Amino acid sequence: MGLQLRNNTWKRLVNAKLRDDRREVTRPNETWAMDFVHDQLATGRKFRVLTVVDTLSRYVPVIDRGFSYRGEDVV
Repeated sequence: MGLQLRNNTWKRLVNAKLRDDRREVTRPNETWAMDFVHDQLATGRKFRVLTVVDTLSRYVPVIDRGFSYRGEDVV
């Protein structure tokens, strides 16, 4: 009849593996985390916000916004 069937190929989900060499954070400024948050202006222009957070004290020393980031900018 000329029908086309779609083959569903299920991908195996792999759980993240925990590293053995991680240790407990015991004081501020020992471990930092960074992340990008992105959104769009009413004009349609997209922007990003780079946030850096101290994982123990939750202090945020850097919130940097921009329309484009290069690797050099993040470093």
